[in-house]
Amino acid sequence: MKLNAVAGAPDTAKEIEVASGVQDADRKRPAVLVLSTGVPAATIAALAERFNVVGPPSSAGVDLLVAVHGDRIRGIATTGKASLDRTLLARLPALEIVACYSAGLDNIDTEALAKRGIALTNSSAALADEVADLAIALMVMARRRLVAADAHVRSGAWAGGAFPLGRSVRGARIGLLGLGHIGSGIARRAEAMGMHPRYCTRRPVAGCAYPHHPNAEALASDSDVFVVACPGGVRNRGLVDEAVLAALGPESTLVNIARGDIIDEPALVDALATGRLGSAGLDVFADEPNVPARLRELQNVVLAPHLGSATLETRSAMGASVVRSLVQALDQKIPI
Repeated sequence: MKLNAVAGAPDTAKEIEVASGVQDADRKRPAVLVLSTGVPAATIAALAERFNVVGPPSSAGVDLLVAVHGDRIRGIATTGKASLDRTLLARLPALEIVACYSAGLDNIDTEALAKRGIALTNSSAALADEVADLAIALMVMARRRLVAADAHVRSGAWAGGAFPLGRSVRGARIGLLGLGHIGSGIARRAEAMGMHPRYCTRRPVAGCAYPHHPNAEALASDSDVFVVACPGGVRNRGLVDEAVLAALGPESTLVNIARGDIIDEPALVDALATGRLGSAGLDVFADEPNVPARLRELQNVVLAPHLGSATLETRSAMGASVVRSLVQALDQKIPI
């Protein structure tokens, strides 16, 4: 098994060919470019059993790989953080499928892929349950102030008085900004807890019995808990703004397990600091891993380091979904 990573910056095409480890026999197998260093080694190894794997890029960059292998790369394994734009796609004439290890597709030009008829898959279904579990955990922790309660016990303050009352989730209205795999998973869990889901998407979801709202502000006005579960990217940047936060009010809780820049972060910090928003549970931030000092100092917010899908079991399932997509498209010729 060969992993064809370029380990430097050779000066000639021949040196690139040698450095990448490509053998003549390998050319009979479909070539798959591992575009992102975020694709796990175990996933790359599984791909190498079926394909001629090229990459992931070293410090020399993806240009060297594409210069030699671009005309025969039929699949890409990547993450939403790696750039896949029109310029790069134009150098990959044989490309048939892009399989994304993450749920987010932030830096992938989806319109360009669609225009060329190139299939695109992500691991949203594989990670949905794990992220939904975390969303529920953040919600309960924020409304019951469990981080502050833990500090209350550890500091010995309990001996001096009881911890303040929190807020229940039972009977609360939970608004879901987005109702894909993750949003739907959160809604099912919330219903089991006695909550009442409602949602906002660009168009109502066919067959969905939950109340639908046409925009984020309307959803916030009808929610005790507001969960951001929509895709990131330019289209949704700043979608949760001052008006949405004001519509939530001082007794409500905001949870974000999607992308940090969907929320106007300075406005969120101000709302939490002044009590105009009751509490928040945040797994994502606008400039990760740099979290504003003011936000870190607040007692009415629970902070997590973007670990929505971060369990061994789920990361393994995400890798398997990438391999499965590429095998189905390139080996088994199953339409994606």
